[in-house]
Amino acid sequence: MSETETQQEIVIVRRVQAPRELVWNIWTDPKHVAAWWGPFGPDATTCEIDVRVGGVYCVVMRAPDGSEHPARGIIKELEAFRKIIIEGDPGAPDMCGAGLPPKALITVLFEDEGPDTKVTLSALFQTEEAKNGAIAGGYDVSWTQTFDALDAYYKRILANQ
Repeated sequence: MSETETQQEIVIVRRVQAPRELVWNIWTDPKHVAAWWGPFGPDATTCEIDVRVGGVYCVVMRAPDGSEHPARGIIKELEAFRKIIIEGDPGAPDMCGAGLPPKALITVLFEDEGPDTKVTLSALFQTEEAKNGAIAGGYDVSWTQTFDALDAYYKRILANQ
């Protein structure tokens, strides 16, 4: 547990060598999100995002065996280019919610750090047991791997601008 986490929270912080507006777009534009979310690659991922309070944030990943893994939530709070808070679907089929755990509040903060952007992802669970279930399902490991993949994605986008 990092110094910023609580018994019911997981926090992951990354510094991205890209401007905050680009980082925000990569997290909120469905065509971008489908290209980096999850381990199965963009050909196996679909995405729907309605970027407004009350809007749906939904990513569906298809595993090589054909099984689908939905990450679905409702946007609870939004401050363009700075913050998005998503509440995970209470009906998620597993404890890690494919990235948006059931009833957890997922907060993603975007902060300028010179020319770079600091991205802080926080998952606040209703109970410590829910957090432990998400960890057992690979939540923190998967997000760490996803952030690694995102670093490469940011670089590809910047190289093509």
